[in-house]
Amino acid sequence: MDDQDFKKIFTTHKSDISDDGFSKRLIEQLPERKSILPQAVMIVCIMIGLILTFAMQGFTPLFEQINSLITSISHLQMPSLSSIFTYLGVLIMTGFIGYSIMRTE
Repeated sequence: MDDQDFKKIFTTHKSDISDDGFSKRLIEQLPERKSILPQAVMIVCIMIGLILTFAMQGFTPLFEQINSLITSISHLQMPSLSSIFTYLGVLIMTGFIGYSIMRTE
């Protein structure tokens, strides 16, 4: 069976069911859509903050901390707290931005 066969089956067996205004009443009962403005403002502020931070400091300190973390773990040593916090900060910011973007859609 192809698409044309399915279309023919559905058009020949089509039946209309009256809903007596049920759809309209249902739509009126739904809650109002929330504004996405707070999430959009939050995303913009986070992005501006990240851009300003990297513009003033560059990516080098971030890469050095993550490299230190990976090197320490690969040598089975305890990594420094600053590299752990940097890594966790990057993960949290990435997750927070992703979550905020998903909520705005």
